[in-house]
Amino acid sequence: MFERQSALAGALSLAGRDGADGQRLLRLGEVRGWRLVQLAGFPQAMADVERAARSLLGVDLPARGGSVVTTEDRQLMKTGPETFWIVSPDSEDLTTALRAIVGPGLGAVTPLSNSRTRIYIEGLEAAKVVSMGIALDFHRSTFRIGHFAMTGLHHTTVLVHRTGEERYELYVLRSFALWTWEWLTDAALQFGYAIGI
Repeated sequence: MFERQSALAGALSLAGRDGADGQRLLRLGEVRGWRLVQLAGFPQAMADVERAARSLLGVDLPARGGSVVTTEDRQLMKTGPETFWIVSPDSEDLTTALRAIVGPGLGAVTPLSNSRTRIYIEGLEAAKVVSMGIALDFHRSTFRIGHFAMTGLHHTTVLVHRTGEERYELYVLRSFALWTWEWLTDAALQFGYAIGI
């Protein structure tokens, strides 16, 4: 079995940078140890897909986009009509389990783990940095903890998820991961940042 390698391995080995006032108000890094699978159902078969998913996951699939259904170790997101992302620990192979109960007559199960990099930014100025490139309202009363949006950062699609009071996680295409990282570190430079994993 091939070992999954980070698209940011070189970038993560570099040191952070002090901001204009000599402080490091932000922390940037990569989230590891997770899997991502996309579950998509045919419109006419969604009732069966939802029943099958509930029997495996123990919860209902999200009814609307933008908010996350969180269980003990999984996050379920409705990313489009009849389309869901399920994030789970790296030790759990949901792709095989979902394919066993959602056959090709009901929908499609697609592993996305190797095609995405998950970058986090946290700290007092995290929302300000993210809003420099993503045209969304990141005010805490609008984009609340647990909410996400499938959006764009310049010329690439990203999913941005607010996972804490001052923390955002971006799921980016692996081929754009380094570019996104460089954009984030450049935008964060005025505030200063440390690097973590």
